[in-house]
Amino acid sequence: MTDKTVFGDVEVNRVDEWRDRLFTRPELLPDSDRLEWEAQKDWLEPVFWSAESEDAWLCAQSFLVRSGGRTILVDTGIGNGKPRPGVPPFADLDTGYLGNLAALGVRPEDVDLVVCTHLHPDHIGWNTTLENGEWRPTFPNATHLLPKPDFELLSEMAKSGDAPDPLGFVSAFLDSVAPVAEHAKTQLWEGEEQVIDDAVRLVAAPGHSPGAAAVTISSGGEHALLAGDLVHHPMQILDPGQRNVLDADPAAAAESRIRLLGWAAEHSAPVFGGHFPGGRGARISAAGSGFRIDSWTNV
Repeated sequence: MTDKTVFGDVEVNRVDEWRDRLFTRPELLPDSDRLEWEAQKDWLEPVFWSAESEDAWLCAQSFLVRSGGRTILVDTGIGNGKPRPGVPPFADLDTGYLGNLAALGVRPEDVDLVVCTHLHPDHIGWNTTLENGEWRPTFPNATHLLPKPDFELLSEMAKSGDAPDPLGFVSAFLDSVAPVAEHAKTQLWEGEEQVIDDAVRLVAAPGHSPGAAAVTISSGGEHALLAGDLVHHPMQILDPGQRNVLDADPAAAAESRIRLLGWAAEHSAPVFGGHFPGGRGARISAAGSGFRIDSWTNV
């Protein structure tokens, strides 16, 4: 399924890949309070949470951005046929992801830029596909914009060969990032901001990973935030201090959330979480030490 919306001169499309159980509420946000979730039950269920099972529903998806004459793919999901024994729901998938791109009139060779907000396995998988027993770049004409801090960390872990890797970050790097660095155009970036064009920017949001980032869109007086894993779950909008179990540096992640959610509130920019099912975006405003969700929009 694919959908789209427009912000000024920028078109944004959602490309579905996967939706299923992965974490319960206390597994995903260990400091969360069930009573606070129950107070928000009218909008949390059934899309974001099951009160009965405690499943905190997530998805994997990409955002296809058309801006300045270029076709830009933000995050590339889990990928097909990837061995992920540490995360069984991600292992050896066989989805219609490339068909969803084709439904938008986009062939792999049409993608000009691939942006990975960070290098966790569920954001890099479609960087490569299996060809004659080798992982090769899926988007052969694209420049791949990758966060240098994540790239260097995972490169060193791969070289050492003895670092604990229960979630398969290193093996995902080896099958979904290293082949791109070897066989495709790759740009490593670091710092506070990477300008993609006049309307689209990649903004540093460290914490979930050392090089984590989010994408801001500003065009024609309209704005949007493609948040990546800045917010795994919309309850982190209400309380940005809520740590995600996968945040490498919870304090830095909270600081990044507060800063970028503040930008979104100031600019009336819907916040599209990388794992919000259905491409949902939250329009938010400041509320005490956090934010409130005023309405929802979809791409």
